[in-house]
Amino acid sequence: MTKNKVSSLCEAVADIAYIAAKENYRTDDSRAMISQFIEWAYEFEYLHKRIEWGINSPIDYIESIHYFTIFKIQQWRNI
Repeated sequence: MTKNKVSSLCEAVADIAYIAAKENYRTDDSRAMISQFIEWAYEFEYLHKRIEWGINSPIDYIESIHYFTIFKIQQWRNI
């Protein structure tokens, strides 16, 4: 994995964790929750692998990761 990809993945994990905290999203196992955020970040990166933020996307990165994280939280809260 290149340095840019690692940085992008780390940024996605941090943003997902931040958004989840603002939404008061919690699980019983904090380690499992962090693993879940990492999985979500990989999924987000995969879904947006061809996106060049600010160039070929109608919405920006912050909006996109926010919508993605809210969607994932809603999925997992209903389980």
